[in-house]
Amino acid sequence: SRMPLLEAEKRVLACLLCFCAVIFGGWLVLSPLGGVADTHQLETMFLELEEELEEAQSDLREARAEASSLREALRRAGVPSPALSANSSSFYGARHSSQPASQPHAQPKAGTAVSTPAALEKIRDPCAGRPGATARGSGPRPIPGGDLEASGVLEAAFAARAVEGELIFLSVGDTRDHRRVAKDPALKDISTDFLLHLLANLRALGRENWLILSTRRLCGRLQAEHCERSCVWSTLWDDHPGLEPWRLKPGDMFLMWAQQWRYVARALELGYRVFRADTDVYFAEDPYPLLRSPLLRPFEMVVQHDFASMLDNNRRPACSAPPRRPADSAVAPGLQTCGTRPRHLALLNIGLLYVRSSPGGGAYAAINETWAAFLSKLSGPPYKPKHLNGRVESQALIDQPFMRKAVDELAAPDSASLPPKPA
Repeated sequence: SRMPLLEAEKRVLACLLCFCAVIFGGWLVLSPLGGVADTHQLETMFLELEEELEEAQSDLREARAEASSLREALRRAGVPSPALSANSSSFYGARHSSQPASQPHAQPKAGTAVSTPAALEKIRDPCAGRPGATARGSGPRPIPGGDLEASGVLEAAFAARAVEGELIFLSVGDTRDHRRVAKDPALKDISTDFLLHLLANLRALGRENWLILSTRRLCGRLQAEHCERSCVWSTLWDDHPGLEPWRLKPGDMFLMWAQQWRYVARALELGYRVFRADTDVYFAEDPYPLLRSPLLRPFEMVVQHDFASMLDNNRRPACSAPPRRPADSAVAPGLQTCGTRPRHLALLNIGLLYVRSSPGGGAYAAINETWAAFLSKLSGPPYKPKHLNGRVESQALIDQPFMRKAVDELAAPDSASLPPKPA
């Protein structure tokens, strides 16, 4: 007899039917008899259906992996598994719902060996011994995942992943980064590849104190396919009324980038020091000795600078005056400066940022203002530039300009370069 479909398989079939229906409907609209088509609306529908299809396929892979893992566990425990195959749909629902399964478990036949908790405890975790899945010495501990908005999850995740108060904060989404997908649909999964390479890079340097903010679906994939038990997700602002007007969905990178700064601020409030990094970076050496060195230790925030910008005629940052000691050189003895730059050219690149501020500190205020500015923008009317012919420009919600503005407004001038005006 045919094994019943898993719920995930039903979702895949439903998505395929919807996809075919939209293709047929799109052909009608685009045909001479169908009139003028709203190509942007069709493109949006295709992208949304494609995302739903990918999500359903991912659920299917996870369900099959769980079923396979359980079959192997039962085999090792001496329990036959045909009942699992016959009732796989109920099993999947029970595993992914807070409601009890609708059908009771079948009773084993007389003489069948029944596994005991002790027997199941002896079953080897398929991820046991894999990097990222088990705690080693005094290093970070694996976590099961969870919503950072749920009670206690944030505090537990920070405590498990930080080492000596240091936390590397990473974020990776389902790559609904509209800028990349518009350039090349093949880039939809590139962020995951970036992440895995960065984790291998950091692991080789002996740094595994990272916490990954992701989506629930992608976190499940990282756990199931890569044994990476260091990810969490968030429902923060998922119900914000501004998402739909700005054409955002939960999981979009612009939303996740804002969420991460809220959690970086929370980590600072709890006394952690945070290294926030993009995933498309490579560390040639361990950055912590430099961050803790006498040169950089006095500073609350260390951040990289864009090497060139159209705002500055694509020129690289360079000294505009002979090196000298700033007026407040007592803060960092030996530090020299070689001129100042206009505020609008202080082009922070927050792809790499280290912060050890605390509530009341200037760097903490800049972090807090970044996510607050996002919320303020999200609550207002969406930006529709003329060149997009009335379409929404979601990129106006990117986090980097918000932080640049916050730092500009909070920065104090160097009195040696900009002496105070006479009274």
